[in-house]
Amino acid sequence: MSDSPASTAQTTRPQESPPAPVPVSWLLAAAFILTIMVGVVSAISLERHEAAMTRLLAEKGDSLIRAFESILRSGMRSQMGLRLQVLLEEMSASKDIRFIAVTMPDGTIVAHSNPARLGEILQEHGREMDEERVREWRRQNGGTWRITNMEGGRAFVIFQDFTPVRGQLSPHLPQPVIFLGLDVSPFESSREQDRTQAMLMGLVILLVGLACLVALYYAQRASESRTRQRLAEGQVRALEEEVRRKEKLAAVGTLAAGVAHEIRNPLSSIKGYATYFGQRFPEGSEDREAAHVMVREVDRLNRVITDLIGLARPTDVRVRPARLEEAAGHALQLLRQDAEQKGIRMRLDVPPDMPEALIDPDRIKQALLNLCLNAFDAMPDGGTLTLRIRPEGSRLRMAVQDSGEGIPPDMLQNVFNPYFTTKGRGTGLGLAIVHKIVEAHGGEISVASRQASAGQSGGTTFTIWLPAARR
Repeated sequence: MSDSPASTAQTTRPQESPPAPVPVSWLLAAAFILTIMVGVVSAISLERHEAAMTRLLAEKGDSLIRAFESILRSGMRSQMGLRLQVLLEEMSASKDIRFIAVTMPDGTIVAHSNPARLGEILQEHGREMDEERVREWRRQNGGTWRITNMEGGRAFVIFQDFTPVRGQLSPHLPQPVIFLGLDVSPFESSREQDRTQAMLMGLVILLVGLACLVALYYAQRASESRTRQRLAEGQVRALEEEVRRKEKLAAVGTLAAGVAHEIRNPLSSIKGYATYFGQRFPEGSEDREAAHVMVREVDRLNRVITDLIGLARPTDVRVRPARLEEAAGHALQLLRQDAEQKGIRMRLDVPPDMPEALIDPDRIKQALLNLCLNAFDAMPDGGTLTLRIRPEGSRLRMAVQDSGEGIPPDMLQNVFNPYFTTKGRGTGLGLAIVHKIVEAHGGEISVASRQASAGQSGGTTFTIWLPAARR
């Protein structure tokens, strides 16, 4: 890891799948709900329009009856002797009026726009309007109106008590009733037109709504297609990067196989002679110190060659069910003394009842040691190192988190490449070896980092996913 400040984060884990598309059943449900809403709105609109037309006809009929009674009263006061029958016949000449009838409570017609009906019984649906049926009308309609078949045809009938002479009739006399039948065909024709228009409007709204739903569905499908394309392009780039990384590893392997053994034997000889000559010089002399420097440099070269061989050779892992937290705890135990010297606190965060992992404990321990040593280098002034293990589906997730200064974002994509390092020392092979060990276990590894800035701490987290053992 780098000692340079950083402030952003990036991950190298493969991208997730695109979100699942909206099921067709949801679109059908939305269409069904839209249909119900359009139907309810259309029904309410029709009901309001019919109520308005009904109220208009009822008010018109009531006005005609009141005008009829007023004319009778005026005629009597002026002693013009207007006869009730003549007035009914004249008023019924209007095309909007089908009939006018004045009856006694038992239904006997005392005046009618059709003089031939005088003395007969008023008819509704072929039945006589006797006193019982009149009372039934009053109970059902409050004595106002009804659309029915009366006097041989369908009409909007307004009925009420007939009082042409106020205060002059004896209270013992029966109260006559007036029936005014208005032509209902304009009302029904208008209602039918309203229903047709409401149905057409509802159908248009429904079709527009369905078209919007279909457009939304295909727009979502197009968006998902673009998302899949971007994901595919990202995966292709990731695969290309992986191929390049493996090509680098293959080149390193070829180089290591060609020079490792050729270099190791001369180095062993150099180390032996340096040790021999160093012992021949006096203690504390410059020659003896030069010999010690040669021995240390030979050891460093041997470590580089060992790392090269470890990176180049096939990774032979022997997986078995094992406790991942035990391997992590052992790695931290090995580093405890070094951590105390550098002022670094180490934490192992593991929940109870963790399942076992399918791992090679020794190789995982090697990977953890590399990651922890890198974390130590990122915290030269001390800090906190946390190993956190959690179950995640059929895998276990292990995070190695430090509170160091972070990694620059432009370097994150190269951290697993061989020989890439931002430190003044080291071979740059540690993280490449970690990646190879995790890959040999069939796992994944990612890195996320945030650079430290004024008022905000930094840190880097390496996350490893490893397969869990079947219970």
